[in-house]
Amino acid sequence: MPDSIIIFGADGYIGWPLAVHLGSKHPEKKIVLVDNLATRKLVKSVHTRSLVPIKSMPHRIAAYERATGHHNLEFVFADARDSELVETVFRKHRPESVVHLAQQRSAPFSMIDQEHAMYSELNNVATNMNIVYSMARNAPDAHLLKMGSMGEYGQPGIEIAEGELEIEHKGRKARVMFPLGAGSYYHLSKIFDTFNVKLANKLFDITATDIMQGVVYGTRTDELVDDELATRFDFDSIWGTLINKYAIQAVALNKLLIYGKGKQKRGFLSLYDSINCLTLLLENPPKNGDYRIVNQLDEIYDTLELAEKVQAVGKEYGIDAGLEYVPNPRVEKEEHYYEVETKILPSLGFKRRKNLDVVLHEIFEAVLANKNRIGDAKELIYPTVQWKSGKVNRAPLFKLPKEMLSIVTPADMDYETDSGSEESGVSHVQEPFEAVKRPSK
Repeated sequence: MPDSIIIFGADGYIGWPLAVHLGSKHPEKKIVLVDNLATRKLVKSVHTRSLVPIKSMPHRIAAYERATGHHNLEFVFADARDSELVETVFRKHRPESVVHLAQQRSAPFSMIDQEHAMYSELNNVATNMNIVYSMARNAPDAHLLKMGSMGEYGQPGIEIAEGELEIEHKGRKARVMFPLGAGSYYHLSKIFDTFNVKLANKLFDITATDIMQGVVYGTRTDELVDDELATRFDFDSIWGTLINKYAIQAVALNKLLIYGKGKQKRGFLSLYDSINCLTLLLENPPKNGDYRIVNQLDEIYDTLELAEKVQAVGKEYGIDAGLEYVPNPRVEKEEHYYEVETKILPSLGFKRRKNLDVVLHEIFEAVLANKNRIGDAKELIYPTVQWKSGKVNRAPLFKLPKEMLSIVTPADMDYETDSGSEESGVSHVQEPFEAVKRPSK
């Protein structure tokens, strides 16, 4: 029987804590962490970095082994756009489950210019297709857990169904996938991924869970017990997520930036709950050969409601942040109906791990402890990407690293931390990564 789980995109905000959680919970299983470290380089390309210092993957794994006593995490450097490398990973490990998080995950990044839009779509579609095809050939009985986004639905004006929707047209009824309507090229790439996985299920009988996840916030999970195990925490307007950004704005600017009227609604869940939901779905797969959509969120707020909650917690730290209304850089409805059906996760026993206010305190503590790392990047907290201005080929402010336009190798990427000298004195540590070699012809 297969006894391994592959996580593509394991160096990311969600990928790393998921790997640590699964490894800790299942010491008998090998957790294979696959990544090309692209997010680290792409974040630097827009002149910013993780607010919380993050360690290189070798140091992270060493810290995990010290904290848990387990030796079941294996890091593999591989660019999932390379079909031969993905094939090699699947042939070697024959996993029971596959988690696909290997995407360019920022909507604003995809809207910088034509080059960033093309990179986002080509990267996300190629990685998804390579994983699906290699899984169909080498692990046909495995369960694919693919990360999608609630943003795929757009702002439909009706309750968002979980899965199929029954419609009636000219006297005839049918069940169809809920209509999808992207508001960015990133979200459009996710829609392509959704339809490609659904078609692969139809053609190859792969078992798949397609997760439509809300906006994730927070800095911790139960297993991230010290700084050595920290996950990334982005604070700028391109890579940061809303609640995380509000806390940073309160500390760095003493005000919160409200886009437009502040009435845009989203679904949210904490990092604790994201990891717990993904684990529940891995442990409770659909029937073999089935495809299911899961709406993964906990609470719904408009952005102004969230700002008021952040203001209230900030006051406990002596921060009396005001509100600054700025033009909405996105193209979206300012006010809209937003309700979401969520049946599957509650049926599996999902319960919120911590309330929003508790997690907000954790976020503020992380921001205050690392506020010196904002430095000259304070201006990047303001919106720097306007959706309607992205029609240029190459924007002068943010240049896409040329090496990202092709398959990257370890030599192209940075293995050290975002903070450079913080790991001085430990350069002798053997890097336990494996750079996958292409199969021989």
